[in-house]
Order: sequence, then C-alpha cells, then structure tokens
Amino acid sequence: MAFVIQPVARDVFDSFWTPALKRKIGKFIQAADAASGELQQQTWAVDEGVKACLLPVSLAGSTDAAWCYAFVMDGEFAVVRHESYCVYSFVGISPGLQDKLDGVKRLIAEALRVGGEFLDGKSGDDGLFAVPDAQFIRA
Repeated sequence: MAFVIQPVARDVFDSFWTPALKRKIGKFIQAADAASGELQQQTWAVDEGVKACLLPVSLAGSTDAAWCYAFVMDGEFAVVRHESYCVYSFVGISPGLQDKLDGVKRLIAEALRVGGEFLDGKSGDDGLFAVPDAQFIRA
C-alpha cells in the first residue's frame, strides 16, 4: 500500500495515538486529541499497509510557526521539523525507530511527497507547497 491523504478519523487516530504513545511523545509535542474540533478538521497521511501515519503537530513549548510532523509506526514515533524548502530535521525519535532511521526517512519523505507541506494532497497553484524530495539533516 501507499500513503493516502484523508481526514483525521477518530477510530483510526486512536489506533495510532495510544495512551502509551501519548506518554512517550508528550515531551516533544503539544497534546493531540482526536475529539478536538481542530484535529477533526485536519488531514493526515496514513499507510495502513505498513501501519504508519504522519500528522501535523505543534512542538511543546514552542511559539514559532515552523511546520512540524509526528510520524507514528508500531507504537513508536519520530518528530520532524521543517527547516527550509524540502529540508527537515529530527526533533525526537523513539528508541524503537533508531535502528530503522533510513526506512523512517523514506516513509516520511513518501508521505510528504503525496501530501505536500499541509498534508492535504495539494501543492498550491505554483507548486510552492510540494515536497518532491524531502532531505533530512542532523539525524
């Protein structure tokens, strides 16, 4: 399968965003709640074949407007931050994904290629929000 852009559905969200994951990822991002009206209006990238998702998030304690994403797979996570056009850095990565970093980068890049910066499947009229080839630094 491949990543598909879709609205956040509570049952699918809850299957990824378990209480254990919330505890682990909580020090990196502001809490995400599937019941919140804001989250229900968002779209995200989901690949049900590999049981992975990419969701726009806000960093904990941050007031800047940088685009950040939480990648979740098999109860593990990686938080990435947009640095510049097609360049991302890892803010945090759980131990269970450390040894799979190349695969994680590939999956995140694929989700961004499909979804664009806003994970809505649109690249903008001039392609400004397209992410054709995501690169990762400081990982």
